[in-house]
Amino acid sequence: MTDFKEDLAELRSRLATAGTLYQIDDLNHQRSSVASALAAVANFLEAQNFPPESLIPIMRPVLALAERENNNLDQMFAQRARGGRPKATIDDLERIGILAAFANAWLHIKKGDGRTQGSKLSEAARKMSGGWFGEVTRSSLKTARELVSQEAKDHPAVLIAALFNDFFEQSGVIFGEADAFQFMIDYVNASPSSHTNGIWKTPPISPAEDG
Repeated sequence: MTDFKEDLAELRSRLATAGTLYQIDDLNHQRSSVASALAAVANFLEAQNFPPESLIPIMRPVLALAERENNNLDQMFAQRARGGRPKATIDDLERIGILAAFANAWLHIKKGDGRTQGSKLSEAARKMSGGWFGEVTRSSLKTARELVSQEAKDHPAVLIAALFNDFFEQSGVIFGEADAFQFMIDYVNASPSSHTNGIWKTPPISPAEDG
């Protein structure tokens, strides 16, 4: 666990900044400040080892505000959907983030084998296809990486990719990078949440489970 006083001081600073931003008489600034404040609270609680599932209700409005910038209306905060075909749902963006994280992890694992990036992504796609992932292609992995790299850091797909990047780093320390990739595939396919509202729970990674 990180130092509580330092975490609390950072939270206080981030909330003060968000509060100042909220005072600006502009609705876009106020939306941004609300999202920043909620994200700050979630980050603080995460640092205090609160269960990841307890942070989901806090992050839902953050994702909804980010979706609004993509011209999508989160149904939790609307009586009915906005007219027209949405660009992407929260589930779509979550999938993009997860695919991007898996693609990045595999490219990192295979960074020194001399093959082209396309060949490596094709291999990763074959390993991932099936289960929750469904059909995965080199193109879908490449597109996911590009979309995540182009979006702001508070975009839902970017947040999910960052979350899974951290999971990969943790599992790589415990199991080794190559085994961690299969561990993460198994985790995603086995997670009950992956069949309902998406994957937000932290994988059960601990030294006690090694071997």
